[in-house]
Amino acid sequence: QAQSDPHFPYFSEGENFYNPAAMNRDGRANVVGSLSMQMRGYTNAPVTMFVGANTALPFWKQRHSIGVGLLNETAGLFTNRRLLFDYAYKIGIGKGWMNIGIQAGVMSEEFNGGKLKLETQNDPAFPSGQERGTVGDLGAGVLYVRDIWYLGASAQHLNFPHVEFGKGQGNTAVMDIKPTLYLTGGCNIALRNPLISVQPCFLAESDLDFYRVDLSVRGSYQYDSALFYLGATYSPGISVTAMVGGKFMDVLIGYAYEFYTGGVGAKNGSHDLMVSWQTDVDFFKKGKNVHKSVRYL
Repeated sequence: QAQSDPHFPYFSEGENFYNPAAMNRDGRANVVGSLSMQMRGYTNAPVTMFVGANTALPFWKQRHSIGVGLLNETAGLFTNRRLLFDYAYKIGIGKGWMNIGIQAGVMSEEFNGGKLKLETQNDPAFPSGQERGTVGDLGAGVLYVRDIWYLGASAQHLNFPHVEFGKGQGNTAVMDIKPTLYLTGGCNIALRNPLISVQPCFLAESDLDFYRVDLSVRGSYQYDSALFYLGATYSPGISVTAMVGGKFMDVLIGYAYEFYTGGVGAKNGSHDLMVSWQTDVDFFKKGKNVHKSVRYL
C-alpha cells in the first residue's frame, strides 16, 4: 500500500526525476548523482541510487531540453530499476517562460525468492528463485519560471504500469503501480548582504492514498565560484532533515540526515549524499576570431 517512488531530500537538484519539465531552469547542463541509505540499523533497509543528466539543445534559442536518468533501488528482497528519458519544450509566457515535458521509460521489478527464510521448505506459494517483470512507464509535467521563483506540476506512471512476476511459469504475481502527482516550487531571495541568500522550496506528492509534503529552506554564502550552505526540511508527521553542503568549480556536494519523527526513531534515520555538476551550454560558439594589426593602431 506504500508509494512506489523513492524520496530524495535533495529534490531540488534532481527535480527532473519527479518532473520531466524541470530541466534547463537556469540555462545550464546538469549532471547529478544521489545515494540514499534509509532507516539505517534495520536489516535489508532500502538503498536507492539515482544518476541523471539533462541539458538544453544549442539550437532554436535553446527551446528544446533532453534528459536521461537511471534509478536502482533495493528494499528487502525487492529491486526496482528504472531507465528514464525526458524531453521538454520551452515557450515564453508574459515575463516568464514555461517548460512542457514528457517522460518515457522502462520499469523493472525483481524479487529474490532464493533468500526467503520459510518455515516450510519448497512452499509452492513462494518463488524459489529470482522473479522479474518489466513494463513501460510514462510521465508528463509543466514548469513555469519567472524572475526569482518557479512552480511546477507533474504526474508519474500515467499508463498505470502492471508488472507481472513469473509469467509463464505457473505461479504469477502482479504489482500495480498507481499514478503519482507532484507539485514543486521555490525561489531565490537575495539579502542586503550580496554574499548571502535564502532558497526556500517545497515538494508535495500523492497517489490519492499516500501523501507527503516537504518544506525546505537553505541559507547560502557565496564568494566568487565557492558556495557553502546549511538547510533544513520539515515533513509533517514524517521527519525533520538537516542538510549541509558546498560548491566549488561548478561541483555541488551535499549531505543530509533525515530524523524520523514517527515510530522508526531518530537513531535509525536516513543518510543521503548528493553530487552535481553544472556547466554552460555552449556547444557551438558564435562569432569569428578578431585579428588586429599594429600597423593600424
